[in-house]
Amino acid sequence: MQIVNNSIFKCLFIAILTLIVGESAFAQAPTIAGTQSDESTRAAAKIMVVPYNKQDEDIRTVLDDNPHIRTAVSKVKEAFDQRGWSTVDFVANLRAAQANAAFTSDRQANFKSDLLTTSGADFYVQVDVQITTSDSGTSTVLNVTAFETHTGASFSNKTGTSKFASSDYEKLISKAFDQIQEEFLNTLMVKTDEIREIGRATMVEFNLDENTTIDFDSEIAGGEYLNEIIEDWIATNAYKGRANLTGILENKMVFDEVRIPLYDQETNRPYNLNRFATEIIKYLRSKGIQASRNIHGQKLYITIKA
Repeated sequence: MQIVNNSIFKCLFIAILTLIVGESAFAQAPTIAGTQSDESTRAAAKIMVVPYNKQDEDIRTVLDDNPHIRTAVSKVKEAFDQRGWSTVDFVANLRAAQANAAFTSDRQANFKSDLLTTSGADFYVQVDVQITTSDSGTSTVLNVTAFETHTGASFSNKTGTSKFASSDYEKLISKAFDQIQEEFLNTLMVKTDEIREIGRATMVEFNLDENTTIDFDSEIAGGEYLNEIIEDWIATNAYKGRANLTGILENKMVFDEVRIPLYDQETNRPYNLNRFATEIIKYLRSKGIQASRNIHGQKLYITIKA
C-alpha cells in the first residue's frame, strides 16, 4: 500500500512539474530596462512656440509677413526660457525643414504637421495676435493655446488684451501677455508634470510587408500567435503599462497610444522612440520574425517582412 501511495505521489509531482515547465514556455514578454518605472529621475518635456496661421497662410512665411506675430512668438518663448523650460526653436526648425528635400515640394497643407512631428517637441504653443487702431487708441488681443504634439489635445488656452494710446506694439503685446502668463504657464506645468509622470505619448503601428508569408493570426515558435506576442510585449514594455490597442486589421495592428519614458529608467539618459523600436525588432527576431522600422516624429511604423 505504501508503494502504491509513493507511486501516486511521484506521478502527481511529475504532473505538477510538467505543468510548471509548460507554463514557463509561455512566459510573459521580457521587460526592457529602459522603460521600467522604478526610477524617479525624469527629463522636462520639450515645448515649441509656433505662430498661428490661417488655412490659406503658409507657415513658412507667416513670421516674415506679420512682425506682430513674430514679436508675440518671441515674447512667449522668452517666458518659457526664463522659467527654465526646455524649448525647441521654431525658426531654427523651420530653416532646417526648408533645407530638407523632403519638405521642399509643394506640401503646404502638411508642412506644419510634418514640422511639428519631426521637431521632438512634446507640446507646442500656438500664438495669435490681433492689433486694431482707432481714435481711442490701439487694442491688442493675444491668444495662446498649448497642444500635445502627438495627440493634438488642447491643454491650456488663454486670451489677454491691452489698449493704450500708443503705437509701441512690442509693449502692447507684452502687456497683453502679462495678464495671462502666470495662469497659462501654471496650467501647462501641470500637464508637463503629467508627461513626466506617465511618459510621452507615441503611436505604434505594425504592418505586414506585401511579400510576407505570415499574418497576425500565424502561429509562431512556442505555439503563440503573432498578434499575441506583439500585444504582450507592448503591454509589458509601455511605460507603466500604458498602451491602447485600437484594433487589428488584415494587414496592420495599431496602438494609438503607447507611453514611453522621457529618460531611460536604467541609465537616466534621454530615451527616444528609436531605442524603443530597436527593442521591438530584437524581440521579434528572437521569435524568428524579421522586421524593419520607420519613425516619423512620435509615430513608429514596424514592418514585418518574414
